[in-house]
Amino acid sequence: MAIKDWFKSKNKKPEVNREIATTGDGQDITKGYVNALAQPEDGVLRLRGGGDLSIYEQVLSDEEVKRTFTQRQDALIAKEWIVEPASEEPQDIAAADFIRDWVNSIGFDRVTKLMHFGVFYGYAVAELIYRINEEGKYIADIKVRNRRRFRFTPKGELRLLTRDNQTEGIECPAPYFWTFCTGSDHDDEPYGIGLAHWLYWSSLFKRNGVKFWLIFLEKFGMPTALGRYSKNASPTDQDKLLEAIYSIQSDSGIIVPADMPIELLSAGRSGTADYKALFDTMNESIQRIVLGQTSSSGGTPGRLGNDELQEKVLESIIKADSDVICESFNQGPVTWLTQMNFATAKPPRVYRIFEEMEDLTDKAKRDQIVFETTGYRPTLAQIEANYGGEWEKAEVESDNHPAPEKTSKAKKTADFAEHQHHHSDIPAQMTDLLGENLQPVVSDWIKQVRELVNNATSLEQVRDELLTLMPEMSLEQYTNALAIALGAAHLAGQNAVIDEVKDEHRV
Repeated sequence: MAIKDWFKSKNKKPEVNREIATTGDGQDITKGYVNALAQPEDGVLRLRGGGDLSIYEQVLSDEEVKRTFTQRQDALIAKEWIVEPASEEPQDIAAADFIRDWVNSIGFDRVTKLMHFGVFYGYAVAELIYRINEEGKYIADIKVRNRRRFRFTPKGELRLLTRDNQTEGIECPAPYFWTFCTGSDHDDEPYGIGLAHWLYWSSLFKRNGVKFWLIFLEKFGMPTALGRYSKNASPTDQDKLLEAIYSIQSDSGIIVPADMPIELLSAGRSGTADYKALFDTMNESIQRIVLGQTSSSGGTPGRLGNDELQEKVLESIIKADSDVICESFNQGPVTWLTQMNFATAKPPRVYRIFEEMEDLTDKAKRDQIVFETTGYRPTLAQIEANYGGEWEKAEVESDNHPAPEKTSKAKKTADFAEHQHHHSDIPAQMTDLLGENLQPVVSDWIKQVRELVNNATSLEQVRDELLTLMPEMSLEQYTNALAIALGAAHLAGQNAVIDEVKDEHRV
């Protein structure tokens, strides 16, 4: 039925659960003969490995593959996880508390790291072993199984291969097995396509390159012994000469007939750089496939913003890994246990936190700048939310209740108290006035420098533009304010001397 005819028909409701482009009944033209178990679409795995993932286990044995993938795993499990209830309803909060305790008890980081190998191989399988806790609720232990033991049917159903049944496998029902796949560009491939598919050739070329490199070093790293025998030498004499040549590598001294000289041939060329270039190129290829860039071991140090860019690339990759694993975990074990133990509750959401906590010192400086520039300050509720803890207003000293004096030296006679208070306030008042007069000038300078740094792309550009900007910063207003302040300070000093003389005469 055409879409236009469907709209003209009386029944405009779609058929529920109708699937047309199925894969398990032989309608998929991209697959060959449909057996009881589906074959992976990964060409490398199918053609070079015969469908056995052991070929990709050899890839993981490469030291650069192992290092970079472990770095990716460690960066993932370093992120803290959190359980968020589906709503504020009491049953949803109770379900979230239960799942939080359960996730904490099973070692979620361990489970995540083992299931993360599904990103490398294409899919991962875990088994749930259920039991009842002291509260009478169902909980489960999670054991991540070797994915080589499992296959999928053309319909995507999981099967366990055994010694007695390797053609069809044993059924693995949903509540007892949790699996996910990744890397494929469609949903018709239950095996997925892991990173090992793209790492295979880089590791293979690197391994073969090292093999030929060792052969090269053996041939050209030391001189080659050359023995010459006469044309009348018998086979026995030739064998003795060959034994003498072999003994050069192990013995400190040998003897040969005078008419059979032995020479050492030195290497005629040096080609180690060619093998090293291949080795480094394959390592960089592995780093780009696993980490998205070569920053961790081959990045350019010291470049402005380069470190931040490298962290963002790795952050986005591990966040994608976390989303795939946590989404599958929420749809599988979290949902199953919630439905088993809470009839009306909605499943909570388990995920890892990737937003970095803001530095409290920077936040306090920002609040101070906002208050000084706009006059607005945060409320008590916002202060408690940002900085935590409980806050109360500080007591302010008033004129009726002055603060107690700390030292006896600060306590003077009543006759001189007013004069001393007057003299001590003058420098403070002048300092505050000088600060107010210089604030616009300094603020303008800081603004220009901040704009320069924000627009710069390298430290060298900051240095060059700062040298250009410095002569343009006017000192006239700054000089005038300092001149007035120095003149006022001079007059205040003279006035203080006169007051002291008057006080002495008064005594």
